Amino acid sequence: MNYYNLAGKTLLVTGAETGIGRAIAIRAAKDGANVTAAGINNEGLKETLELARSEGAEERFLTLEVDVRDAVQVQKMFDDTLLKFSRLDATVANAGVMIERRPFIESTHEEWHHVLSVNLHGTFHTLQAATRILRKQGQGGDLLVTTSSNAVRPGPQASSYVASKGAIHQMVRALAVELASEKIRVNAIVPGLTLTPGTQNRPGHIERGIKNVPMGEIVMPEEIAALVAFTLSGEAPHLTGTDLKVDSGRTSA
Repeated sequence: MNYYNLAGKTLLVTGAETGIGRAIAIRAAKDGANVTAAGINNEGLKETLELARSEGAEERFLTLEVDVRDAVQVQKMFDDTLLKFSRLDATVANAGVMIERRPFIESTHEEWHHVLSVNLHGTFHTLQAATRILRKQGQGGDLLVTTSSNAVRPGPQASSYVASKGAIHQMVRALAVELASEKIRVNAIVPGLTLTPGTQNRPGHIERGIKNVPMGEIVMPEEIAALVAFTLSGEAPHLTGTDLKVDSGRTSA
């Protein structure tokens, strides 16, 4: 595995208690970054911290229990990050929720608003707070958002999830243009069918999904983390407004 030099950089990752967010946080720590791993599940965060400790990165690792639906908690998350690491270089807005598939007409108002509240509003809170800091520092930086291949090639019976992720794609494009002059890069991470607790715990989800994947192979979270590490390495300084797809060809089929 090739590693990138992220020493001296500070990365904040939401939804880092499991899955893709955890993989991104641990990979960044391995590459030398200071990392804030935030999430809503404290037990999961403890496991993430143990992984960081096993890599000898405990002193460069901060875990915070945060509900991204709450703008006050999100702001405190960034305040605590600055208090420990003194600066911010990148943020990955990865926190999100999936739903049980059901016909659109059977979707409830509560489900719709919950999904939009976490996936879209939580991303807004996170990116806005991060942008304020990066703008104040005046040295550019990176904003990344985990979306979904479903936002590019929607599947059935997931209207609220697809709507939330599709809106995030447009947010990324808008921010990439708006913040380009300040050297703040904004990109979307687009996972395909990925091996995470969220996909493993849904009976039949992987078996159904793999049929729509041209390579016939599931994506590993570590692959996505490696792409994020490259993005943060500075080796592609003009990479912005882009869909960073790791989907085994799903969105091209």
